[in-house]
Amino acid sequence: MHWQRRRDLEGGKELGVWLLLDDGTVETELYVETHEYRGGDFDVYTATPDGEWDHKGTFETVTEAFDAALARIEESEHPVEGP
Repeated sequence: MHWQRRRDLEGGKELGVWLLLDDGTVETELYVETHEYRGGDFDVYTATPDGEWDHKGTFETVTEAFDAALARIEESEHPVEGP
């Protein structure tokens, strides 16, 4: 299994999207989202193909949110591959 950053899916409120792939099948999605447009902070979520969402945290800055997302990837022990 490996993580792949999906730049083509980012837009709107998604600032970062990574997919955990197993032979091309998505196992987990990891999102960094902004809620600045409504005066909010930044959130990190994971989601499964079954539609289960898990809020991993709310952060005051985009840097903190990306650091938290990248820490989750490092903790998973699966490499990041692709662009």
